[in-house]
Amino acid sequence: MKHLFFIICCAFFLQLNAQQTQCQGDTIRQWTFDWQKQFLSDRENPEKWDSAHFIEDLQNMPTYKHSPMRMGVFPTPSYDLYPGTFDGIIAANLDIYLPSGQRIACMISGNSKTSLNESIIGYNDVDFYYILAVVTDLPQDTINYDDVNIDGVSRNHPDVISQGYVRISQTDKVDFVAFKSANNDAYAVVNMRLFNLNDGNVVIVVPQEDGSLRSMQIKPDELLSFQTLRSYLTSLFTENKKVNQFISTRCDDFSLIYNRQ
Repeated sequence: MKHLFFIICCAFFLQLNAQQTQCQGDTIRQWTFDWQKQFLSDRENPEKWDSAHFIEDLQNMPTYKHSPMRMGVFPTPSYDLYPGTFDGIIAANLDIYLPSGQRIACMISGNSKTSLNESIIGYNDVDFYYILAVVTDLPQDTINYDDVNIDGVSRNHPDVISQGYVRISQTDKVDFVAFKSANNDAYAVVNMRLFNLNDGNVVIVVPQEDGSLRSMQIKPDELLSFQTLRSYLTSLFTENKKVNQFISTRCDDFSLIYNRQ
């Protein structure tokens, strides 16, 4: 019986050591149920919290625009406790203009390459998990820079999340929140419409004359990189006939429904 207990203990410590070694070497390829349980436990364990990140977040809180949701400051576990080496996230905006001069404001959310997503993004160094493209009649605000905003948050590592908005008039805007989990599920909420980003990471939103919105979801044929992102979006909006027709049609196409009532 003592021998059996010794063997079980050895097996346990060998497994634990292998898990720690894999994590340190960034070789874990899949986020498991056990990792998720550990993550939840660490969130509630002050001994696992990263004090430097917590102090930094408290200092930076006044600089955030807190839109559409107020950004809270939570103590979070240290990033290096989990697989997927953290090399940064991407939160950026990019404007594309049609030949007509129509502005399309693009909000771009991405994550750096890790062992958890490399099976999906392959040779790329970045995972652009969400691109929101909004047709807007407002010009760029070069004074207050309040026409668009995007904030990316890594404090849920290895999950990533972003939020922001695009103003479509002086009194209205398109809000969004998007996230991608460690197991590579991704979703976005745009003005309370839910998008499964595994069906397509590019979401186009076109405001209508009656105050409603129209959306189109697209899955690029190839993975996007820093080198191909702008050219892909430019081609999508200027050369894709279906997309071009969609973003240029801004009318009350529900008039037929109204007429039936």
